[in-house]
Amino acid sequence: MNREEIIAFATNEFERFRIEKEIPGIAFGLIHEGKLIHSSGLGEAVLGSGARPHADSVFRIASMTKSFTAKAILELRDKGLLQLDTPITTYLPWTSTIGLPADSSPITIRDLLTMGAGLPTDDPWGDRQESLPLSDFDEMVRAGLTFNRNVNTGFEYSNLSYALLGRIISQVTGEIYEDFMEREIFSALGMHASTFISAEVSDEYRALGYANFASGLTAEPFTTNGAFTPMGGLHSSVSDLAKWVSAFQSGRAEQQTPYRYAQSVVAKEFDGCPERIVVSSYGFGLFIDDDAKLGRFIHHSGGYPGFGSHMRWHPDSGFGIVALGNVTYAPMIFACQTIMNHIAALHLNSGHRKVELGTATEAAMKVVNNLINTWDDAIAGQWFTENMDLDRPRAERIADLQKLTSGKSGWKVVEGSITSPTKSFAKWNVESDGSVLEVEMLMSPEKSPKIQKLTFKSASESKVS
Repeated sequence: MNREEIIAFATNEFERFRIEKEIPGIAFGLIHEGKLIHSSGLGEAVLGSGARPHADSVFRIASMTKSFTAKAILELRDKGLLQLDTPITTYLPWTSTIGLPADSSPITIRDLLTMGAGLPTDDPWGDRQESLPLSDFDEMVRAGLTFNRNVNTGFEYSNLSYALLGRIISQVTGEIYEDFMEREIFSALGMHASTFISAEVSDEYRALGYANFASGLTAEPFTTNGAFTPMGGLHSSVSDLAKWVSAFQSGRAEQQTPYRYAQSVVAKEFDGCPERIVVSSYGFGLFIDDDAKLGRFIHHSGGYPGFGSHMRWHPDSGFGIVALGNVTYAPMIFACQTIMNHIAALHLNSGHRKVELGTATEAAMKVVNNLINTWDDAIAGQWFTENMDLDRPRAERIADLQKLTSGKSGWKVVEGSITSPTKSFAKWNVESDGSVLEVEMLMSPEKSPKIQKLTFKSASESKVS
């Protein structure tokens, strides 16, 4: 893919979006395979200054903070200091009077992480609670909360859940949440501009947040950290957040794994990419969208008085994006989604989609390609599981394959045709003298996997197996 074309597309999209949504300033960065390949700014970081925001400008990132809090919880789990499926009353005894619905299971840390505690959606109320003192927060929880459903029976986005996770981090570590995060997360990744303390951001780098009232754009006052800081209180920059996204691109699979189903939608057609289903789920502090055509996207937005933000990455292409805006609830998700969909479509059309196959799957593919050209019963017997001949007699399988190949030889794998949703499955095309066969293969779950399913089809024949 042409990087310059992608950068130009992103810049044009953000400039159009900034004007349309009346956002004073936007800073954005494009990431590829763990490296910030481009960053830029549009508009003004502070109205009237004439200074554009840039990669080191510091914005409040709001709910993108949740991915950091989730990571901290997992680190404490890995150190043996907490367990995800333990009721939160173990760590926060005063939550025993929280007022669970009748017949509900207790709230666990996992329920809080995945938005499954049954608590009501609390935007925008939660956004105005950041400075709430910890003692007041604990008393509010002790007095009881409202629930929309039983625990672990559905998804509902909850800022309060992540405020509770912050309290658990403090209780387990015996440290102030902000201090623990600074040492264990930010310093470890070299995210030196990131802070929960608004006063620590220098005027040289600060992007002011604005509300768009009838009277015009009005600067939002600074807030101080408090009980709700773990759900949305982080200040950061494009440069720092590129490091955060890069850490996910190089690993951290657990947070990026779908856990709780959120919704499915029909995504609109664009630039030749057809209408398709997108299934959205929530993992640990991150949304995961599985697009039936474009593949998987991992993302999270942030919205706060004065600010809006979004980060998103596409594992197949290796690209990611971060965008920060300085007006209340700036919906950066829409511009980022448009740009990343464009990148994903370019990647899809390039024929270079990432494929991760198991070692046995790769070996079996070579065997199958050889069988297509020259059938060998002994080799087939070595690689087929016992169900293969029971599901379709060997003689019928050979006869069907011979009919499809029409006596042609020299079948070769079509470059770029291999796709695979898992390490044990492969789908690819083979070609000979203008004819194309589509092959699908599924391996068994044994220690030494074998072929448990094998199908062929051509453009003019229905599938046979």
